[in-house]
Amino acid sequence: MSTRRQATPSSPRGLLPDGTVRTTGWLVISGRAVSSGVLTAIAFAFIPFVTMPWSEVGFLPLFTAAAGYGIWKLFTTLVCPASEARNLGACPAYRLAPWQDVRLHGEIGPVTRLVDVSLHPGGQVRVVVSGGDVLHWAADHPVQLVRLVN
Repeated sequence: MSTRRQATPSSPRGLLPDGTVRTTGWLVISGRAVSSGVLTAIAFAFIPFVTMPWSEVGFLPLFTAAAGYGIWKLFTTLVCPASEARNLGACPAYRLAPWQDVRLHGEIGPVTRLVDVSLHPGGQVRVVVSGGDVLHWAADHPVQLVRLVN
């Protein structure tokens, strides 16, 4: 059983059957988000230094960095599709509205679209996501809003 859903013009790359969207990885360093594509390019740039004498390296790290980024791009486009997402900031759960895209696990991880949001007595917010799952969050629970880039 495949976990990939065929993309349509309106569906994001990396859309899974449960309605979540796989996103490309990010690492937060000193408050700045660094793309996993950049980290892959940096890692590949060091390969020549590890595998050959330093005197023979020359411009090879530039080519291996480009190759690393290209491999990452192919992987996140064809092999294991994923969309890029930009965090827009957190808001409390009680301020959410249908059709917003949010992160499920804080500032990183998969994204889902909200289908229905309702405030219930006792300070609970009932959220229905695009895959049909129902989540219950405290009214003041911070939820990261996102914009899917592709």
